[in-house]
Amino acid sequence: MPRAEVNHIEISYKIHGDGEALLLIGGYGMVKESWDLQASYFSRYFRVITFDNRGVGESSIPAQPYTIADMAADTVALLDVLKIKAVNIFGVSMGGLIAQVLSLDFPDRVKKVVLGCTTHGGRHAIPADAEAMGILAETSNSDIEPAEAMKKKVPILFSSDFIRNCPEKLENFIRLNIKYWPTSQGAEGQFKALSVFNSKRRLGEIKSPVLLITGTEDKIIPPQNSELLVNGITSRARLHRVHGAGHSFFIEKPDEVNKAIHEFFKAP
Repeated sequence: MPRAEVNHIEISYKIHGDGEALLLIGGYGMVKESWDLQASYFSRYFRVITFDNRGVGESSIPAQPYTIADMAADTVALLDVLKIKAVNIFGVSMGGLIAQVLSLDFPDRVKKVVLGCTTHGGRHAIPADAEAMGILAETSNSDIEPAEAMKKKVPILFSSDFIRNCPEKLENFIRLNIKYWPTSQGAEGQFKALSVFNSKRRLGEIKSPVLLITGTEDKIIPPQNSELLVNGITSRARLHRVHGAGHSFFIEKPDEVNKAIHEFFKAP
């Protein structure tokens, strides 16, 4: 897999298809392989770039603390290596935080942006429900085995309908996450970066067209957070709710999600 040297680290990436560039930015612990349902669809229309954020997958695991802004700078540097001036973006969860920074600090590099299951952060954001918070805290313990951690996390990542009706898809998801389970150092670095993020006061500065997309059953980043983002970004943003889906809405209902995003990118 190709790697780009950026900001004194290496970022592993993969390119799918050809055409106008579309960058997929993963959330906490996600790797480029997590995007298969989107890459296989969008590669028919776009040059799709997937990559491992610093700290996970085949990218470097920095020893020193870093921020979401650092991860956004990695992303811009990757675009420079690929000689891509401006790009459409779909970022989920922590990837949505990175996408916000790109829209704010590198507006000339962003065409349109989709922010999935994400938040502006800070004390005015809507926190995860109590059960989800407890599970996230428990599974962040480096002593817990990946298989056991995934068993505990599944109920807060997916809707009950998906868990009940799609066992094969769920098993594939679990297998992928166990295979690419982050090191404790990598997971801690990303978690510390996302936990101090707060863009609330700057949302009105975003100039790119924005689509907010969220699962109505999201227990980790409740859907009200997408409403707060729409209100903060104002006229440049609109909201798509994926009814009945959880935090991993783009895995639960890829056909609906991919179509909504594609229509947004195609619109003038």
